[in-house]
Amino acid sequence: MHCISQSIMFFLGSVSRTGLEVAGLARCTEFVLWMEKVVVEWWLLKKIWNAQNLDNKLEKDFLAEVQILGEIRHTNIVKLLCCISSSEAKLLVYEYMENGSLDRWLHQRDRVGSLAPLDWPTRLQIAIDSARGLCYMHHDSSPAIVYCDVKSANILLDPEFRAKIADFGLARILLKTGDPESISGIGGTFCYMAPEYGYRLKVNEKVDVYSFGVVLLELTTGRVANDGGLEYCLAEWAWRQYQEYGLSIDLLDEDIRDPANIEDAFAVFTLGVICTGGQPSVRPSMKDVLYALLRFEHRSRERSPRHVVSEETSLLES
Repeated sequence: MHCISQSIMFFLGSVSRTGLEVAGLARCTEFVLWMEKVVVEWWLLKKIWNAQNLDNKLEKDFLAEVQILGEIRHTNIVKLLCCISSSEAKLLVYEYMENGSLDRWLHQRDRVGSLAPLDWPTRLQIAIDSARGLCYMHHDSSPAIVYCDVKSANILLDPEFRAKIADFGLARILLKTGDPESISGIGGTFCYMAPEYGYRLKVNEKVDVYSFGVVLLELTTGRVANDGGLEYCLAEWAWRQYQEYGLSIDLLDEDIRDPANIEDAFAVFTLGVICTGGQPSVRPSMKDVLYALLRFEHRSRERSPRHVVSEETSLLES
C-alpha cells in the first residue's frame, strides 16, 4: 500500500489522462463528483497490477475486495472510498490511517526510529477493535464473511490508535451459514495460517480465529509471527511454553511488564494460545473472543487508580 498526498482534482485528472475508468461502488460517480469540491489531503492507495494484462487471480482478488467492502460498513473495517479500473491496473482508494499498521508499531520500531512502544491499554484496545471487526464479519454480516488473512500488517491504526481491518483481497463470503467454502488455491501468510489449510480444502471462520490468536500472541510477547525459535512459528512456541512452564513474566514483551498489566497480559496470552488450537472445533468463536477481551478490559479499568479515585470521590460527595 502507498500513501499519497494529492487533491481530488489531480486524482481525476490522472484518471482522464491514463484512460482509467472510475468503477462503480454504490453511487461511486456521485461521490467522486461531489469530492471535486473539496481537497482530500491524504489517501491510502492499493494498486493491483500486472506487467501484462491482469491475470485471473488478481482480477478475482480485486472483485472480491470491491464486492465485500462495497456492502459492509463498520467502525473497525477500513472504508473503501472508490475504485478505479483499467485493463492494466486496478486501484482501490481507502481512507488514510495515519499511524500505519500494527506490525509497524510492534516489529519495525528500530527501523523507523521514532516510534514509542505501545503501552498495555493501547494494545488491549487494538485487540478489542480488531475483534469487533472480525466479529461483525462472522456473526452480523449476512452472508457471513471469512477474512482469510488476519495479521498485524493488515490491522491499521488511526491517529488515536483505534484499529481497523484492511485488505480484503483474500476474503470470501460464506454462501450458507455454517457451510464452509472450498478455498483451494487461496493463499494466506505463513505462521498466521491455521493447520487445516494444509490438509483440507474446506475451511470456515475458525481460520480467522486462529490467525487472530497469533496477533494476540504478538501483542503480548512482542515477537513476530515467525519468531518461534526451534518451533519456528510463534503459535507453536507459545503452546510449548505454556504447556511446559506455565505463565512466566519472561513470556511478555518487556514494554508491558508493569505489575499493573501482568494479570491481563497473561489472560490475553492464554486466550491467544486457546485461539491457536490445532483443531477448529476447540477454538472459540470470534464472539466469545470479543466477550473475553471486553471482560479483561472491564477488570483492568476497575483496578486502575483513576477508577478507585473516582469511586472514592463519589462516596465523599454522596
